[in-house]
Amino acid sequence: MEFAFFLFVNPTSGGNRAGVYLQLDAETIKFNLNQKPINVYFTSLLQRDQVEMNLKRIKEFLQRNMQVRVIVCGGDGTVMWVVDEMHKHNVDFASCPIGIIPFGTGNDFSRVLGWGGDTDGDLGACLRNFKQQISQWLNAKIHDFDLWEISVTVDAQTGSFKRIKKQGDLFQKEVLQKDKDILKQLDKRMSNYFSIGVDARIGFGFDKKRTQSACCNKCVYFCEGIKKMCLKNPTTNQVISGMQVLKEQNLTIEQITNAPTDVLFKTKGQNQPEDQQLLNESKFILSGDPVTLLCLNIQSYSGGAGAIWDNCRGKVAVKEGTQKLQDKFVNQDFGDGKIEFVGFNSMIGMANERFIHGNAVRIAQGEGPFLISFKKNVSPYFQVDGEFYQAVNPIMALLKRSSIRIKVLTKSQN
Repeated sequence: MEFAFFLFVNPTSGGNRAGVYLQLDAETIKFNLNQKPINVYFTSLLQRDQVEMNLKRIKEFLQRNMQVRVIVCGGDGTVMWVVDEMHKHNVDFASCPIGIIPFGTGNDFSRVLGWGGDTDGDLGACLRNFKQQISQWLNAKIHDFDLWEISVTVDAQTGSFKRIKKQGDLFQKEVLQKDKDILKQLDKRMSNYFSIGVDARIGFGFDKKRTQSACCNKCVYFCEGIKKMCLKNPTTNQVISGMQVLKEQNLTIEQITNAPTDVLFKTKGQNQPEDQQLLNESKFILSGDPVTLLCLNIQSYSGGAGAIWDNCRGKVAVKEGTQKLQDKFVNQDFGDGKIEFVGFNSMIGMANERFIHGNAVRIAQGEGPFLISFKKNVSPYFQVDGEFYQAVNPIMALLKRSSIRIKVLTKSQN
């Protein structure tokens, strides 16, 4: 059986270390491994013609019933970059599993698949190390992996989205635009996690000082965390009015105004008038006051804080009246069609999670779609897979399962 491996390389990842896979001075190499014919194709994501050519080649190989594997050389953001390119070219995800060589900063996607949080990029003499990688991909297990879609809308008159963008040698805050108008709805596809709160504020500050070194970036992130601990940060009760689950699938933002819903929780404090009647009908209240509302698709967060959902078993943050709900949730699986919501009630607990487990509290789990409503006159920070934004006067955020479902390569323990 013939195998074809397509390596899509982001040469800027890992402080430009990922580019080592483009220095072989060959677009294709062929050899036999374990009595199997192997074809490896190298593609720079910065070279549009190479991307187009190899995506067409993938489709041709799949039509010939060849075994095709896509390997992403980069960070978590590069994974979604490649997925978007495959989607645009109508590549069959069910027949084309995706693996990764981690070169990013957090590398949570790679960690949860078993490939670790970093790589040295050493191909070895006569490509010995590289061939060992290919052998591991050949032995890897194939697993379903859910993707999700997030739509955040802001007030039509006063709302906007801000992010940090590099301009020359400086990082500056910019207001997002579409067709020269201020953007009012931000749509993103998510693989790992989505959050609203102080962790996104830390990341927003981190983006202002981001470097080309993965090691230095971790130090910058740590310093930003210390800085934000000294500031007053808006909490979930101050920013979010409540969360609901829609009873109908595949609704857009424009269609959900009168859609039937179940209220999952309401927060304490003053809610928006348009939300108040619906929320008053619910007895479900979010207890505590989380500094971050975190939505998890995988069991790794922020560069290696693992199994957050499983480690807070029995800790439920939603009350029905005065009684806390019983924990009837199930274990997390990135291919089960469900997604999990947790909260952290303090920055210290959030920071300690990678060392001392069980600091989070469970809020919700399900297939969605989920609708988060915001309070008036707030400007919360949020993130999608490590891309950080600030929303000025947001109205709602809609989270639903994507029509795209990919296959991934998980590392075999044998």
